[in-house]
Amino acid sequence: MRWRRLHNPGLPVSLTLAGLELEAFSISGLATYVLVPALDACFDLGHCGVEAARLDHVFLSHVHQDHAGGVHRHLSLRAMTGARPPRIYCPAESAEALRDLLRAWARLEGKDPAGVGDVVVPVRPGDRLALGRGRTVEAFDVTHRIASRGYTVVERARALLPAWQGRPAAEVSAAVRRGEAVHAEAERRRLTYIGDSTIETLEQRPEVSDCDVLLMEATHLPGTDVATARRYGHTHLDELVALFARAPEALAARQIVLKHFSLKYREDDVARALAALPEGLRERVTMLAP
Repeated sequence: MRWRRLHNPGLPVSLTLAGLELEAFSISGLATYVLVPALDACFDLGHCGVEAARLDHVFLSHVHQDHAGGVHRHLSLRAMTGARPPRIYCPAESAEALRDLLRAWARLEGKDPAGVGDVVVPVRPGDRLALGRGRTVEAFDVTHRIASRGYTVVERARALLPAWQGRPAAEVSAAVRRGEAVHAEAERRRLTYIGDSTIETLEQRPEVSDCDVLLMEATHLPGTDVATARRYGHTHLDELVALFARAPEALAARQIVLKHFSLKYREDDVARALAALPEGLRERVTMLAP
């Protein structure tokens, strides 16, 4: 049946948003991962295929199995191919437990567990993590049932000052040779990733949505009681719609990817939910479904 594609973590959805190519899958309780090859990074890793294993940086929002269960496979595949050890970022509160898990897997496979946990990098709210090529990742706290972090990728680049924009390249070059200031450093907030979360994360930190692409959960869709989402530390789509009505700045991203739908939904449920979103929000939303 066609809807089974929605529940197959080996069949990610391919997206191109704001110039970024993503390979992503996210179904609550099953698996979540978002691969961004241009950043050499993935966000969460509930399932690990070969493409994910090629990425050096793994940013875990939290360590529930459907978000972190692919980490040991990531390490194993990289070791098999001779790749250097990756960096696995996770909430500081969960770092030692994750190290213990990776050491246990090493022992189960008859390997030396010494040093296995060195790949785990504890992350605290407010940390700025270097990603290379003028990029950093800003970490912020997320409200969920266990310790959780969100991540915003920030790019730094030189941009022409307004007075020089549109002027001939030869003229700009001549000014540079004369020692005149024609450029300024500019920051661009490329992508914000939020894993499992209640609506409080965006209510309390609306600034994190000021980016090109926001990835946010909407585990429960209309027809399910909002209390169900709150009980398990998730967000209901109706809560996002209400937030947009009262505080649109909290959903200011140029593109929004909604993900992590409950296993009980099928593709037509997701399509109906998208069609019912209000104008001004619907045009910017992509549902992470085939």
